[in-house]
Amino acid sequence: MASIEAEALTWHRVSPIATVYFALKTIPALGHLWPALIPLVAAGETVRHFFFTWGFPALILLVLVGVVLHWWFFSFAIEEKRLTLRSGVLNRTRLSLDFERVQQADIAHPFYFRPFNLATLGLESAGSSQQEVDIPGIPIALAESLRRDILEQQLQAKSDKQTLESETRTTQKTAPDYQLNLNAAEIVRYGLMHNSLLYLAPLAAPFGQYLGPVFEQSLAQLEASQWYSLFDWLSTNLAISIGVVLAVFAVLVGTTFLFGLSVILALFRFWNFELTRVGERYQSRAGLTTIRTRGFKTHKLQKVTLAQGLIAKCLKRYTVHISKAGGGVAVQTAQSQDKHFLVPVVDWLNWLLLRGELNMPAARWRRVHSFSWRFPFVVYSALICTLSAAFAIAFGPWALLGLLLLPLVFFISRRLWRQKGYFYNGEWLAWRKGFIGFSEQWLPVGKLQKVEVCETPLKRWVGLCDLQALGADGKVILVCLPKAEALRLRDALLTGVVMYKKPWF
Repeated sequence: MASIEAEALTWHRVSPIATVYFALKTIPALGHLWPALIPLVAAGETVRHFFFTWGFPALILLVLVGVVLHWWFFSFAIEEKRLTLRSGVLNRTRLSLDFERVQQADIAHPFYFRPFNLATLGLESAGSSQQEVDIPGIPIALAESLRRDILEQQLQAKSDKQTLESETRTTQKTAPDYQLNLNAAEIVRYGLMHNSLLYLAPLAAPFGQYLGPVFEQSLAQLEASQWYSLFDWLSTNLAISIGVVLAVFAVLVGTTFLFGLSVILALFRFWNFELTRVGERYQSRAGLTTIRTRGFKTHKLQKVTLAQGLIAKCLKRYTVHISKAGGGVAVQTAQSQDKHFLVPVVDWLNWLLLRGELNMPAARWRRVHSFSWRFPFVVYSALICTLSAAFAIAFGPWALLGLLLLPLVFFISRRLWRQKGYFYNGEWLAWRKGFIGFSEQWLPVGKLQKVEVCETPLKRWVGLCDLQALGADGKVILVCLPKAEALRLRDALLTGVVMYKKPWF
């Protein structure tokens, strides 16, 4: 009977342009073949010549054949309440998704699909990032239609009339209840605030031996230009060598380049960012070449993180991460991290508005016990004094200058302690930490999965302990709480979890 039903299905193949999508998905997998390059490097010139003459073209041909086969064997069938997909070349798989079980449906418009009015429909089933599928290369109208059918099936499975009316508004093009738009200037600020490319700078050190001749050649050319007189003037007035001036200039140029590249990447990712809420559904839309649409429902919220780094503090901006069910750190993959809902940059006013939309209160932070900074300060101070005395005996009294680090250690310890704080109001548990900037983690009490009190022997001796609260998006640890306060807070949190009656997924 099942085979008869399978034959009755009408199977559709995606557009041939989807081969670009399958090729881009294949490229990261080729990175796992890097151990095969070790014998190639260790082998002689004959082997390398043979590889680049025959092996490399054969590898490209094999990848192209694999991409075409993946596209050929990928097909889908649409039923009234179900979507069925077939994929795989050697290991054939068949997956059926009931519309009622689809937790999230997002549409992406990559740059290679946009000229052909095609899109990628991403489906997340049962709140698990392990059950995510993409249907690439389908017409935009079909993707929108499937997304609308999924929402309608979810609505029919609910009996709450108010929720039904709210979700019906979501599927229709009505005025949003809340809207946030970010212009290009705000996206540029995000690129300056979050420049992860700076971590790549130390990787340039191993290439210094190859850059030496290039640097010498560039220096010879620079001596014949008008810029050299400026560097020579700086070197003379600052009483330092011209090599140091050029090195500082090179660092400034490299840093500027990395910041510029970070800004460009931010513009490509968040161009024309728009965040809206209709009913209980939030949805963001952004992208320059690839337009991505993401969304989540309010009851799926697991954690809200408000972060402000050093550059963001200077720009008076913040970044908001919203973790939803199915996108947590339980599955440590790049795909699961990508499922976090991100509001890249907001000022204080927009954060207040968004905080009100998420029903988050204004926090009155309570500081942790001063043991949090006193004990580390004593330990580091004893270490500095011991090392300074030992070096003074071995190398002379000048080593006692290391004692000048004590005020710095005192300032850092006190600053870290003053930035720590926790807040609880019955519905939210929040933890704050930082040094120059800060990071706030807000957990809905009803979504907590585990709460426990932990004591180390030292903290037990002074009557302190840590409170660990585990949610779907990881663990939050409140350190150095008085034991009575930690136990009271633990009991209150467990009571809040038991009394929580709202939807979790």
